[in-house]
Amino acid sequence: DSLPQVRFQIAEKQLYEHAAPAPKMIFTNAYVERDTLIVPTAKGRLSLKKYDDSPDQGDGFRGWQYMGYYPTLHMHALVSHDVSENLGFSDMVLLDSTTSDQYGIVSIGDAAVELPIPSPDGRHLAYFYNLIYDRNSCFIGLLDRSGGNNDSQRNISEKASFQTKDWAVEDIRWLDNTAFIVKTYTVIGQGALKSKQYAYYLAKLDPK
Repeated sequence: DSLPQVRFQIAEKQLYEHAAPAPKMIFTNAYVERDTLIVPTAKGRLSLKKYDDSPDQGDGFRGWQYMGYYPTLHMHALVSHDVSENLGFSDMVLLDSTTSDQYGIVSIGDAAVELPIPSPDGRHLAYFYNLIYDRNSCFIGLLDRSGGNNDSQRNISEKASFQTKDWAVEDIRWLDNTAFIVKTYTVIGQGALKSKQYAYYLAKLDPK
């Protein structure tokens, strides 16, 4: 609540279509041995419990799910899963492959946020979460990744956020290092008559 608010302005569909999609995640180096997820880092291999979604596991920690690797950020993306009273909870965690530092991204809901999308220079990360039980509602977060490739100074901190009950997010694309555009949708109607209406919003980063 104390973070600055991301400010949006209405944008054209063509602006979104001309922006480059988020780069594909790489699924190399990490691997599974039986029920263990092995994730390589410069400080050695991390052995983590592999995510088990079997319904007979009961409450407790279910393990880690590997989401991919950001080669430009030198970071692995993982999701941890827990079950309590038959309800599932998950969290997105970024693992620095050079320092082994872990950065948890807090979600406003029970599920993990969507994969963060880095700016072209890797300085910022934008992510979103659509509320499961409140359609046409979402949260957007913006992270600052300072320090660049300097291992001793690299850190991730919260920069700004935004929340609305007017629309949900389908995709985010960066235009350049200082602006990103959001493809949003609003669900209208019910049942067979349900449909989506799309709109586009542009956000420009505060230079401070």
